[in-house]
Amino acid sequence: MKRGFGWVGLVAAVAVLLSAPLAQSADQQFVRMFSGPEGGSWYPLGAAMMSVLEKKIPGISTSNGPGGGVGNIKAVHTKRADLGWTYTHTSYAAIQGLHPFDKKYDNIRHLMSLYPGVFQMAVRRDSNLKTPADFKDKRIVPGVTGFTGTVIAEQILQAYGLSFDSIKKSGGTVTFVGYADSAELFKDGHNDVYMAVTALPQATIIDLNFQPGIRLVGLDEAHMKKLLEIEPGLMAYTVPPGTYEGNNEPVVTPATVTQIVASKEMSDEMAYKIVKTLYDSWPELAQVKKKDIEDSKPELALLGNRIEVHPGALKYYKEKGYVK
Repeated sequence: MKRGFGWVGLVAAVAVLLSAPLAQSADQQFVRMFSGPEGGSWYPLGAAMMSVLEKKIPGISTSNGPGGGVGNIKAVHTKRADLGWTYTHTSYAAIQGLHPFDKKYDNIRHLMSLYPGVFQMAVRRDSNLKTPADFKDKRIVPGVTGFTGTVIAEQILQAYGLSFDSIKKSGGTVTFVGYADSAELFKDGHNDVYMAVTALPQATIIDLNFQPGIRLVGLDEAHMKKLLEIEPGLMAYTVPPGTYEGNNEPVVTPATVTQIVASKEMSDEMAYKIVKTLYDSWPELAQVKKKDIEDSKPELALLGNRIEVHPGALKYYKEKGYVK
């Protein structure tokens, strides 16, 4: 009899112990972010941001996963993520259901604009590739399917009367891999054109410029005009001379604005806390990517945005006087 009550007591005690952490985790709010690929600037900054939020906002735990501008919007829309990195022209296309989206992805709201995202096409310095027209039968790596940079690459080729299919039919190749793999292919002589949409300067391109040496390829005025007709959300951007050592001429290329979007179902309180905490932690985040953070001023938090701002974020911007 005593043994029976003993087992009952033991089982009850174990049940209490097991239920305690479950109850605690139930009170925790999990905030998931999808940022960018390894080798770019999004992933390390996304990881740093989520670390800051978990450390400074009581009751939340966080995660940061790799992603791309188009895929991240789909992830937020379908509730696989709460926050996603993208570009302002991409989020506008998503809301409107324009290419590359097959329908309206409208479960997204603007959280903050960051720095300009510049599309960069790097070829070997001794290459005879001078314009995108020369890519017609070459080996190119535009990025991963679902990445914003891959879409921009496709649109640039379209402005020159080319496509991924036409390049392959002419004997070239189109390989859809991320920045790190693209760079390795470039170093090994299996990739003629490294492409990325990211901050200036990009660490991977700096590395490629050291070995084997690179030269940036840009667009002329006429083809930039055609590109902006295809994608009005982009803008012409001049890469300053000397951005990469040995590249002493200005290069005109398309650019957009890096943006973080949030689910429209995120509470106003949480969106407000996230924006406030991140901007309060700007000096700390600058230790991860100094120039990117310096180029992402809080007063420019709506730069380039063309979608609805999350009410929680908007409350913060109004308090700070960034919007009226």
